[in-house]
Amino acid sequence: MVRVSLFGSLTVAWDEGGGSACAIAGRCAGLLAYLALGQGRSFTRSELLANVWPERSSSASMGSFNTALWRLRGLVERPPLRHGDLITCDGRGAIGLNGPAGIWLDVAEFERWVSPGLSKPADRITDDDIEGLRRGVALYTSDILTEFTDDWALRERERHRRNYLNALGRLMQLATIRREHDHGIRYAQAILDRDALREDVHRDLMRLYVASGQRAQALRQFELCRDLLRRELAIQPMRETMSLYQSIAQSAITPPGMAMASDSPAPLPLAGAGPSDDLRGLIDAARRHLAAADSQLERGLGSITA
Repeated sequence: MVRVSLFGSLTVAWDEGGGSACAIAGRCAGLLAYLALGQGRSFTRSELLANVWPERSSSASMGSFNTALWRLRGLVERPPLRHGDLITCDGRGAIGLNGPAGIWLDVAEFERWVSPGLSKPADRITDDDIEGLRRGVALYTSDILTEFTDDWALRERERHRRNYLNALGRLMQLATIRREHDHGIRYAQAILDRDALREDVHRDLMRLYVASGQRAQALRQFELCRDLLRRELAIQPMRETMSLYQSIAQSAITPPGMAMASDSPAPLPLAGAGPSDDLRGLIDAARRHLAAADSQLERGLGSITA
């Protein structure tokens, strides 16, 4: 069995010899990565040449390609593997990573695990699908082929990254439905670790914090979101985010049992209220947060209508 890993840097490992591994560099690395991503397909030499190193277009390029292919075979088809056990060449000269030897490819495993959970509506997801999503995101240790800057590698990197974020989003959604708030918080944080400007995920995380009794953390999450948007994009949070923030802050300063005006949002339950001094401190902080939110909202609306 040969194990090809594309998450992070390209590496190849063999089960024989205690699982020895090596990194492959240069044009051999580009050729192997391209073939691995297209596992199950065969490519003409001219197609591979145009994609793997498109800067070369002279007749000498085909000779360079054949040399790189020969070197790659020598690197990966080491004994007891034979010529053609991994890299095949059909009667038309098309090349593929389709040989009879067993190949384990991490990105293929990732797609196999997450595809069922991403292809079904939430109400048809099974426990096996959820376990597959969890296994898939656990495989995703880093973006793929981080050392490559070729267009084909950038496209594949973005595609797998998007599937990873979608898998985390589905897990967060399912955790919310099942009221597994701690799991949902962890998945939301994992999304923001990769894409910190996802304002919708910041809102989901605020709701999860409130549902788990961490109201102050929900308010701090808004502050983090606002600061990121201001620093990175020079914009204010969306009206929906501001409204959620106001609702959380307002519910904190409304004494338990006091009815709110009919046009006000229903207060979220105040969880974990401690001694009166702690509660008073939370109420004071919420009032400050709410005043700041009102001021921001007025400025944001003013800039829209100006």
